[in-house]
Amino acid sequence: MMKKSIVRKLFLSITLLLIIFLIIVFVGQSVFMQSFYTNKKVNIVSQELTKFAMAYKAGKYNNTQFQQELSKLYSKYNTTLAVLDKRGVLKAENNFDLTVRTDAGKKVYVPLNNLLYSDQIDSILRLNIKENSSITIRGFVQDDYFIPLYIKTNMGVWEEENQPTNPIQLSTKNSIQEMVNVEIKGKVVTLHLPIANQYTYSAQMNSLMGAITDWTKSDEDFSGHTENDYPLIYRYFDKANGLENKVFIYPINTHKGSKEVIFAITSLQPVDEAMYVLKDFYIYAFIVALLLIVIISFYYSKLITKPLIKMNAVTNQLAKLNFNEKIDIESEDEIGQLSKSINSLSENLASTIDNLQQANHKLMQDIEKEKQLEEIRKEFISGVSHELKTPLSIVQSYAEGLKDGLNIEKNGYYADVILEEVDRMNGLVVDMLELSKLQSGTYTLKSEPFLIVDCIENVIIRLFENSSNDNPYKFDYNLDEETLVIGEKRKIEQVIINILSNAIHYGNPGSVIKINLLNEGEYVKISIFNEGNHIPADKIDKIWDRFYRIDESRNRQNGGTGLGLAIVKTILDLHHSTIKAHNKEDGVEFTFNLKIYSNYV
Repeated sequence: MMKKSIVRKLFLSITLLLIIFLIIVFVGQSVFMQSFYTNKKVNIVSQELTKFAMAYKAGKYNNTQFQQELSKLYSKYNTTLAVLDKRGVLKAENNFDLTVRTDAGKKVYVPLNNLLYSDQIDSILRLNIKENSSITIRGFVQDDYFIPLYIKTNMGVWEEENQPTNPIQLSTKNSIQEMVNVEIKGKVVTLHLPIANQYTYSAQMNSLMGAITDWTKSDEDFSGHTENDYPLIYRYFDKANGLENKVFIYPINTHKGSKEVIFAITSLQPVDEAMYVLKDFYIYAFIVALLLIVIISFYYSKLITKPLIKMNAVTNQLAKLNFNEKIDIESEDEIGQLSKSINSLSENLASTIDNLQQANHKLMQDIEKEKQLEEIRKEFISGVSHELKTPLSIVQSYAEGLKDGLNIEKNGYYADVILEEVDRMNGLVVDMLELSKLQSGTYTLKSEPFLIVDCIENVIIRLFENSSNDNPYKFDYNLDEETLVIGEKRKIEQVIINILSNAIHYGNPGSVIKINLLNEGEYVKISIFNEGNHIPADKIDKIWDRFYRIDESRNRQNGGTGLGLAIVKTILDLHHSTIKAHNKEDGVEFTFNLKIYSNYV
């Protein structure tokens, strides 16, 4: 039944297992993909930043190599890196700065590198700052270092959009000197402008500067941290573009002894976008994967169970003793070995059962033969007892008469009767011995080719050679003188003698006995007909039994020993021939066949 099918069970098991695995994969990706990606990227960037910091700290980079490393980090890891001095000023390949001589005659240095990659650099350049031009600057000042928040020239005004309440300070809290928010006026003494198209607006650099500003507003500093703690990592959300970022901070002491800080920022936007797309992708992927799971599960369940089903079918046939089915699996694995074992078992069982059947058949034949022999023995004893009882009684009676001398004149008659009965008993014993020898199963025919016509004529001559010339019977021949048969001639003569004697004994006196030969291909059919009374239909099949006479009274004067036809049938059985008796219109016909000796020349 289907509900018990191993194919169905295996199909459901594989399908369920793969679906569970698929759900685990999809759920795992949905839940852990983002955090895994973030952690993996953070670890990679941290390692790259550490290698960069160690090389930069040792002074292994010139300006060109420095820029190449920055480009490499950005292109390969989507990471923007910046190096700031202790005052928080961005270090650049070509500085953007100016020096102002105040009205009081004091020179003040104004760095503008932090604006190089911002969206405000164009606003600064539109002020058309030139040497010896008048300028007003407002911002934080420390010693001769000025961090501008407001610049005014004859061409216009620039003002920091998000003015911090404190300037960027990257020194440890204990080393910070107080910075004052002031305004200065004066003339531009020196001016370094950025090279055209070298510095353009970078959203990620802008985010980095925003992250630096955000970090300085916190209470975090570098005190309490060791070299092994770097880089410091924190999450930064840029409100301007709505992106999540990871910021890396690595303070160093350069080979020149100056204190600098390496800042790096990497965007988490790619994984966010990927996760957003994956949510829709998972729906289609799950459907496709589910279909593939069903197909693969069905295929493998069929592939795995096909040999098992075949073995089950073959073993069911073995249980029904049908050993013709074989398993045609040639694989070298355990299933293949099991198939070979079942095939070998089938062959051994078939051979064993065949031997047992043959032995059983032989045993049944032996038992049946034993039963037949026992039946023959019983019939023999019964028949012999009956057949010998009467003559022995006669012999006994006449012998007693001779002994007592009751009638001396009849002594000769008594002696003749005794001799006649002894002769009859002698014939009976001879016939019984002959029949016993033929039915013993050990008798071997001495077959030879002979002319059946000569055999029949010899029998007729022997039967009537001692008779008078006025023979009351007539013979009608229809014989082929060239018909050569194979068999034991002496036994076939005995068959013909018994049949003719039977025909003479039971036929009408003076009637015609017809003997015919009919060629039937491989065999010749011999028929002997005599006129006379019919054999009753219910007795015609019993005439071949021992001691059977048609006359139920078994009158000894109506027949011979009662073994003649039994001997005839036994002889013809040994010749693989059959004999039959048929009631004809005016008599009885006996027919039997003999194999023609076709090689006779």
